[in-house]
Amino acid sequence: MYWPLRSHTYVHCHKMAERRKQMGIFSQRKQTKRSGLQAKPPPRGEAPDHPALPKRRKTVWRRTRRVLLIVALVIAGLSLTGVLYQTIASAVDASSYPAPGRLIDVGGYRLHLYCTGTGRPGSPTVILDEGQARTSLGWSKVQPGVASFTRVCSYDRAGYGWSDTGPLPRTAGRMVTELHTLLARAGVAGPYVLVGHSYGGLIMQLYTYTYPQQVAGLVLVDSVHADQL
Repeated sequence: MYWPLRSHTYVHCHKMAERRKQMGIFSQRKQTKRSGLQAKPPPRGEAPDHPALPKRRKTVWRRTRRVLLIVALVIAGLSLTGVLYQTIASAVDASSYPAPGRLIDVGGYRLHLYCTGTGRPGSPTVILDEGQARTSLGWSKVQPGVASFTRVCSYDRAGYGWSDTGPLPRTAGRMVTELHTLLARAGVAGPYVLVGHSYGGLIMQLYTYTYPQQVAGLVLVDSVHADQL
């Protein structure tokens, strides 16, 4: 059997539905405002833009950029200070501790060569080469003794001691070529007795292999071997 609803019951239900609908719209708008995604409507005739970033995100991004800028300026300042200090220190060291030998150009950069002693005509010249990250000063107690009976030369590889920085990569083959050019341009004629300590021994072995006609003898002092590399 069908029982029709009374008029006041229908009106009451209709009002409740309208109220729930309004409450839902109000809740959705409130949630949208909290999330910060509500944007102003675009002007008439223009396409809507993407939602603007929340104010909090914009503030964080501005602060982050400010911090990054400060860090970059500090790093740049420290780098400039380091370069300036190194330049001044190098100039002071050059004036306080002049090179004992000669600086010979080997192709756009100079290598330091220090020769002492006098040998008999036709006698070989002793060439001293130090280990890795060491300078010609390592032979300061050896060179005077050798110079008492023959000519002897020590040198600084590129980037060490009084020598200029050389081109990269710093391979053993390049160092052998630099030594050969250094001796030729300095007027130090062979034959040579090559003396190499540690890594310098590897350079002298490779020099002997590359220019065997110039080498009269090879002395290795606690030398590095090619199989160790």
